[in-house]
Amino acid sequence: MKKEGYDHVELDKLIAFRIHGVSPEFIEKIKTLGYSHPEPDQLIAMRIHGVTPEFISGLKSRGMKDLTIDQTRQPAHSRH
Repeated sequence: MKKEGYDHVELDKLIAFRIHGVSPEFIEKIKTLGYSHPEPDQLIAMRIHGVTPEFISGLKSRGMKDLTIDQTRQPAHSRH
């Protein structure tokens, strides 16, 4: 996680990263979509609510650009 800039994250957040699948690969993909350094809680919430890089790419391809992380979470959660 050091490479992604998350080397000073609290232990409980690192455990939540592991439980919910917040991997270095997931973080890198989120960064390539324009989210430069999401907060640990945001990354965890994205995984909990089923927000994937592919989902965000789909939103962007439908013209939904410049969405905040919270805005990307809402549609993903309501689609279930």
